[in-house]
Amino acid sequence: MSRGPVLLHVDLRGSVARLCTPRVEDAEQTFALIAGRREILDWIEWAGPRDVQEMREKAKNWRVESDDAANYQLAILRADTSEIVGALSLRFVDHPDRGDLGYWIGAEHHGQGLASDAVGLALWLAFDALEAHSVSACVFVGNFASRRVLEKHGLELQPESRDESSCGKRLRWIFLIERATWSARAEAQRPVDFELTFSDDDLEAR
Repeated sequence: MSRGPVLLHVDLRGSVARLCTPRVEDAEQTFALIAGRREILDWIEWAGPRDVQEMREKAKNWRVESDDAANYQLAILRADTSEIVGALSLRFVDHPDRGDLGYWIGAEHHGQGLASDAVGLALWLAFDALEAHSVSACVFVGNFASRRVLEKHGLELQPESRDESSCGKRLRWIFLIERATWSARAEAQRPVDFELTFSDDDLEAR
């Protein structure tokens, strides 16, 4: 299988959210949104950051490459103010033709359309820019808010969904959308504006 495209810089703007390369200087603000926040941590497969330095390291190492693809950790911001509101991961290592999507939004920013906008931008990034064949996402059973976001963007619940996660014996819903399905959707989201830089110098879109 050929190596997929690799991004060096990301900046996508939606109607309310912005998805971009994280900045080290925003680590303290990101830490405050998630550290010890059970209303978020109880629904994701991560125990949370130990300290601000861990968030700085995550920002520095936002892209992890392998021989076949890369994993990305991106910041979710408000499109109008550029305030940090959460984070999103899009992973391709070991499965370069399929993106694996995960995200979280700070509790104080829930219910404002930011998660939906960010997921829509991530799907465009995966399918249009990174040439994915499909995108999947896992949600702990009972997380109906995240389920609604995924279903809004055309991801479908899979028959094998109620599997155990790596985070203890908790059941998950598994969602999937194929490239052809996404492309055919009239509601498929495109960024209002975007700037992407790829590993090849001649592949730059603005």
